Amino acid sequence: MRIRTEFEADCPPDVAWRALHDPSVAAELYAPILVMQPERAFPETLTTGTEMRARLRGLGVLPVGVQLIRITDVAAPSGADWPRTMRDHGEPLSGPLALLDTWRHEITISRSRASDHRAVWTDELRIGGAFAPLFRPALAVMWRWRGRKLRRLARNWR
Repeated sequence: MRIRTEFEADCPPDVAWRALHDPSVAAELYAPILVMQPERAFPETLTTGTEMRARLRGLGVLPVGVQLIRITDVAAPSGADWPRTMRDHGEPLSGPLALLDTWRHEITISRSRASDHRAVWTDELRIGGAFAPLFRPALAVMWRWRGRKLRRLARNWR
């Protein structure tokens, strides 16, 4: 099952790409509904090879589970500058989402056709397994929330 959101960010693609790799942006995405607390300090940037575990807490107090984050950056095809994709090969390690058999998360940044000063942000999650149909509605709402929050945050990225 695929959950996807796409929007034009009010910033150039290189700025969106830099923000995508900023752990503070990742942590801010779900707050205050979900608070992400890394088991160790966040790295300065999320780059290929970054692997970390983060505890998720509902409203900052209710344990929701532990998520493994494992980052790989994928260059644009044919040596072009854009699009670029970040893949999170991680997975839910505990909590309700660990019932899913498949968890594939990709974020692609591309240049807007309308303006070189705007980025297209595509955020896609693929889930699978017997429990996927149960989780899809809640994750779809969460992905819409992420999209709205990212649009607001992008206005301040420079």
